[in-house]
Amino acid sequence: MQQTYLKHKNLYWAILVALGLPSMAIATPTNNPPLTLNHLSGLQQDCTVNNNSVDSLGKAFSCGTVSGAIKTAYYSLNNAYFGGKSQDTVATGGYIRYETAPFYGVQAAVGYDIQRRLDDDNGHAEVSEFKNDKDGLAEAYVKWQNDKARVTVGNQRLDVPFLGDYSDFRILQNLYQAADVKLGNNDDFIRATKVNKFKSYGEDEFYKTSRQSAIKETDGMWSVGAGKSYKLANGNQLKGQVWYEDYDDYTKLAYAQGNYALANHPLKPEFAVQYITGKDQGKALAGNVDSQMYGAMLSLKPTSNATVKLAYDRIQPQSDAYRNGALLTPYSTNTSSSVIFAQPFFTSTQDLGAGNAYMIGVDGKYDDQTNLGARLSYMDLKESKNVDSRDQTELMVYGIHNFSGKLKGLSISNFAGIQHSPRFDGRENFWQNRLMLSVKF
Repeated sequence: MQQTYLKHKNLYWAILVALGLPSMAIATPTNNPPLTLNHLSGLQQDCTVNNNSVDSLGKAFSCGTVSGAIKTAYYSLNNAYFGGKSQDTVATGGYIRYETAPFYGVQAAVGYDIQRRLDDDNGHAEVSEFKNDKDGLAEAYVKWQNDKARVTVGNQRLDVPFLGDYSDFRILQNLYQAADVKLGNNDDFIRATKVNKFKSYGEDEFYKTSRQSAIKETDGMWSVGAGKSYKLANGNQLKGQVWYEDYDDYTKLAYAQGNYALANHPLKPEFAVQYITGKDQGKALAGNVDSQMYGAMLSLKPTSNATVKLAYDRIQPQSDAYRNGALLTPYSTNTSSSVIFAQPFFTSTQDLGAGNAYMIGVDGKYDDQTNLGARLSYMDLKESKNVDSRDQTELMVYGIHNFSGKLKGLSISNFAGIQHSPRFDGRENFWQNRLMLSVKF
């Protein structure tokens, strides 16, 4: 028993600490109002919002909301990324944010995030984003919005292609010091964004660097995008979006996607196509970039609670270009495949090179509180003309359970998978497991 405890000590710590933290959320029943200063201090003021405003400046502060998350994550990797080492780290922390109530559409927010490592440094290889204790200023912005437009300036989350919020599986937030303007909704929109600095989920400060390089500084990036949707006969829908992104001294990227959904078909099929291209610009800090990518995806719903996706992407090889013609995405390098259709889970399509990428995924609801899924991907990609294809196969399965009632806000998730590549024959397969307990309030 003692040996079993020592072997799995980090995992036990992760579970015990996470289960010891939810007390704040447990005290908030399902039908309670949001956590506001007004509610927490018992002021009993009228916080009704009419025409995007409370009725006084004082209430903008007293009716402001407090939100956040407390997380404990345990990562275990064997032969990590085929590098011959194992990684095993557990950390806890989270973030808290206060946001004022709207006053004539204007809101301000300030947040703080913190991470503390729980296991001891015992000489083994570590998961880099979890190995150090960090804390600092997180979200801090001023926002104006009405029913048709939103303007946000400051430290914020973004949901722009290749500039997303990739921190769900980490402790610290992934944030951008940016100005962001959006007109419209998620389907019919015009959007412009300028990023000045960046804070990854592995850092507690904002820098002018990126995930591409922790040393080379740039003036950030800017992007513009637009989307349009059309309601067709029989409830069918056609949607499209186009984006242009300019990463200073790295690359110019253009992205287009179209979706066609058959609403009344028994399988609810949705067809999608995409095209992405990138070309180096300015100082070309990553060298010659010349990328052309196109893909297709089919989504089906065999039952009301399950979705099946089949995806393919072709990245055209260019032997004299960055990673054999791969797409350069400075803020999501070694982080996320973002909008690319065919993607593995534990690595990113654009980081693996050029060639063909395939994926099949199944996502479903077991019940109202539990989501289950699996993804199988095959990456016939190589980062140089002088190496063999990775022929990388990945199988990933996951489960997420969201508690209800007095435990509402508490969730537990686990993502586990294996990668195999014959290019690394003689080494073990790459295994990874990500366990997280989270309390959101």
